[in-house]
Order: sequence, then structure tokens, then C-alpha cells
Amino acid sequence: MTGEELSLALDKIMQAGALDVYFTPIYMKKGRPAYKLGVIVKGESLEDVVDAIFRWTSTIGIRYVELRRIEMERRQENIKDTPLRLKISSYKDIKRLKLEFEDIKKLTE
Repeated sequence: MTGEELSLALDKIMQAGALDVYFTPIYMKKGRPAYKLGVIVKGESLEDVVDAIFRWTSTIGIRYVELRRIEMERRQENIKDTPLRLKISSYKDIKRLKLEFEDIKKLTE
């Protein structure tokens, strides 16, 4: 597949419900260069994403692994008298605070 085709496939797979899509350059048998497609998807979107992969790439087979995930609890607060949002993540006694980057970007523009 060409770079243009890979770019289109990435867009279509994301539109089908993938959370993230990435390509890794690899070598196949006989030293042939190729790209490995990686997709992160929630179970409810799996069929739509599989359809998009077969429709928009040259692959004829898909291997997949189901994984479990532990997430930090997340919430968001507005900072008083500013257009900034604060993202708060926590797990047990661990807490992380981070300003929403898109809000900072808007302020600097």
C-alpha cells in the first residue's frame, strides 16, 4: 500500500470507532519491507473496525488479542474565572493534575 492509501485507511479505521491506529515499519519474509497495522478498539466497535480494515487495506487476515485495562479515575474541573480546564486523575493515593492542552493552546493563539 502507498503512503496515501495508508493515510486514508487510518482515517477510515478511526471513523469506524478505533481509539487509536498506528503503523510500525517491519520486514517480512525474504526481506520485504511492510507496515504492521496496530489498532486499539473497544469491544462494541470491533466489528465496524474489522470491516474498515478489510475494506480500506490490502490485508486478508487479522490477528487480535483481547486485553484488560486498569484506568485511573478521571474528572475535569473548570478553573474559576479562566477558560482553563483542569484534568484530575487518581488511583488509590496517587493523584495527577494537568491543564487541558487545547485550552492553553487557545489562550496562546
